[in-house]
Amino acid sequence: MKVSSTKDVSLEILRGFAAKLAPGIEVEVDESQIILLSAEPPSWVVFLAEADWWLKVLAVYSALYIAEIVKEAGKATWKGLSNLASVRRKDKLNQLAAEVAELRGHLKDRTRIEIGMPVPNHYFATRLELQGTDPAEIAAQIALFLHHLPALKALIKSESLDKEKVAAGIFLKLRPDGALEVSWHDQETLEKQQRVIPISYEA
Repeated sequence: MKVSSTKDVSLEILRGFAAKLAPGIEVEVDESQIILLSAEPPSWVVFLAEADWWLKVLAVYSALYIAEIVKEAGKATWKGLSNLASVRRKDKLNQLAAEVAELRGHLKDRTRIEIGMPVPNHYFATRLELQGTDPAEIAAQIALFLHHLPALKALIKSESLDKEKVAAGIFLKLRPDGALEVSWHDQETLEKQQRVIPISYEA
């Protein structure tokens, strides 16, 4: 997994983040930070890896989490279920969530923390912003992202979104019911397109 950031984010802090996750989760810090010039330039940290990497490293842990969310489906939103027993497990998913939560405390309030895939490319990628500061809530978001990855990969292929058909990346958003909202702007028309991937209750 590679972590990229804007110039206002400390590389030392990101190196420390990577060191805490090693060797279980390999994180490469991109030293070439993005410089954005504006009155209040965007600020972000983004963790990108191919879908296969996400699934190989973390899918087994997210499956346990999703199974509990699905079991309790209809009783609350996924946020309401983020205190499930699985979040107290000592595994790679919760370790990553805990370190992301700690990282948040070292960043500016306006700095976005995102995870995703380098599709269609590393700069205009497929991204999901991780909301909040609670490790349990962050773990839930990462688990849902992983849960949706196979269907997201299929959508990207069917819509040819990996063929430079997208104007400025693919934007992901989790709905309260756990469904994944996928949106992008068409490269030629600049019209916004949107699809929704429902949570699979066969998990």
